[in-house]
Amino acid sequence: MYIKLRIKIAVFSAIIFASSTLLFPSFLSANPPLKTIAITQIVDHPSANAVREGVLAALKDKGYEEGKTITLIYENAQGNPVTASQIAQKFMALKPDLIIPITTPSTQAVVKANEGYALPIVFAAVTDPVASGVVDSLTHPGGSVTGVTDAAPIKRQIDVFKQALPHIKTLGILYNPGDNSSATPVKEARELAKEEGVALIEATAFKSSDVSAAMQQLVGKGVDAVFVPLDNTILSAMNAVLKIAFQYKIPIVSSDSDSVAQGALISSGYTHFDTGYRAGEIAVQVLEGDNPGDISVESAQSLNIYINKKSAQKLNITFPEAILKTAKEM
Repeated sequence: MYIKLRIKIAVFSAIIFASSTLLFPSFLSANPPLKTIAITQIVDHPSANAVREGVLAALKDKGYEEGKTITLIYENAQGNPVTASQIAQKFMALKPDLIIPITTPSTQAVVKANEGYALPIVFAAVTDPVASGVVDSLTHPGGSVTGVTDAAPIKRQIDVFKQALPHIKTLGILYNPGDNSSATPVKEARELAKEEGVALIEATAFKSSDVSAAMQQLVGKGVDAVFVPLDNTILSAMNAVLKIAFQYKIPIVSSDSDSVAQGALISSGYTHFDTGYRAGEIAVQVLEGDNPGDISVESAQSLNIYINKKSAQKLNITFPEAILKTAKEM
């Protein structure tokens, strides 16, 4: 009787062990380790934040949600290039499954730090990826880097600005010469201004605290309007720019659509949310196995005109009917 009981217990234990052995791999496959995504941006301002929100929205729509299917790491350089480099080095040490740098300076820092690591990178809101040294080609990025540019055609923007302000004779342009995202737009603006017979007057600011003084320089030179390209330094101080602009009744025209919501008169370009969303979609491709270097650098899908009617009223400006028919109000 005792022997039979021991045999039954042994058989039962063997069945339990076998069952648990069969079930254990299933348990592992049902709960794989969370993928880690590291996100960084150069500064905290509405434009860069909107890009990040777009990235996260696309990831969530595709089933990649923080705490459920991915672990997110987020770092902000607060406008400091040295801090941006330190963040990039930190990411290399952490070795995440994917890095998403937002804006040109953060992307440059991450790409430089990634030499020798080859971690996957999908950037967002880099105005000129080739000129800034992020990729060698837009169609064939190569390596482990791709992403989404936020550059809108400067000619299209200047044409729109002239439609809205047909009597403009002098156009100020405010930018940071140290920001590669401004280099191409400024060069194109110079050429187009000559073609259009508009005098282009430049003022520069290397850091946010210089922006107000640079804007005052343009005011002193009697500009009819001020153009702000996609420049992180200027955009981070847009409230200061707008305060002076309204004081002297000078319209601000911008490549940055979110600046219109802040008070700029008009913009022609992509929304930053859409730019981020497209980057998020590409990030999903990479997370699911595609090689970033084989994915062409893209732009957001919709190029639009954005206007601020309240700002127009403050400046005593009436938008032409052609602008009103196609523009979106912010």
